[in-house]
Amino acid sequence: MHYVTTKDGRLAAVINNRLIDLKAASIALGGAVPCKDMWALLESSQKVQNELDILAKKAYEQQLASVVYEPQLVGSPLTYLRRNVLCIGKNYADHAAEIADKMGISADLPKHPIVFSKATKTLIGPLESIPLHAGVTRKIDYEGELALVIGKAGINIAEGEAWSHIFGFSCYNDVSARDLQKRHGQWHMGKCLDGFGPMGPAITPTYGQPLSDDLRLTCKVNGELRQDATLGQMIFDIPTLIATLSAGITLEVGDVIATGTPAGVGMGFDPMRFLAPGDEVEVAIDGTLPLTNSLALT
Repeated sequence: MHYVTTKDGRLAAVINNRLIDLKAASIALGGAVPCKDMWALLESSQKVQNELDILAKKAYEQQLASVVYEPQLVGSPLTYLRRNVLCIGKNYADHAAEIADKMGISADLPKHPIVFSKATKTLIGPLESIPLHAGVTRKIDYEGELALVIGKAGINIAEGEAWSHIFGFSCYNDVSARDLQKRHGQWHMGKCLDGFGPMGPAITPTYGQPLSDDLRLTCKVNGELRQDATLGQMIFDIPTLIATLSAGITLEVGDVIATGTPAGVGMGFDPMRFLAPGDEVEVAIDGTLPLTNSLALT
């Protein structure tokens, strides 16, 4: 089960490559749709979420209000962000090693999670063009990541309770302007350009259950495999990240957490392989729908 947002902002479900219009399905089944959009779903009770799951499955089984899923039918699962995306830096050892010399930073593994954020205007959806920002940057890089979406607010969350606060997961591309990163000596400027945070197409519920360490994350550029890792390769696992991010700071419903990228980014090659106008980037994670975006031509 995957939840998506249609181009007109309505909540839909994808089951076995069928896109189900939940409002139309609810009417066909003689009821009212429990949630009109993704934000309403995230803020709903567990009872309502269960009802929505049942509605989607009934509609799928009865072939009601559904069409073949195509990425162009949906946008970002969240049409907007209420707060900055929380991001984790250097969370894969091989990535920390590949960028150390090029960024002039230590190759030592962090003892605690490195946290930064991306502005709300970075958010774009599947198949939207990543802005070129000509005149601002000339070294645009990709970073395929797993994103988590918070479904229950909390502060000082214990590691053992972390998964109960997570609604689901999604594909994310932490697009980065490497020249700005290096020039400013910090990550904010290079990470926060408008459109530098593609997300989606779906938020796939975890139902309070941990994701497997064997879950595979890949990133391809123009069909060429560049990044390939499993969640088990993270330096800091997801419960550790949730506990760290919520220590004295309230995590709110709808907060997005990008959990870090593995080796294989463009900056890690010799010579470096930054994105060129028109290049297509696909981020895929086992169990959810893949995310594809291209760098704008102009």
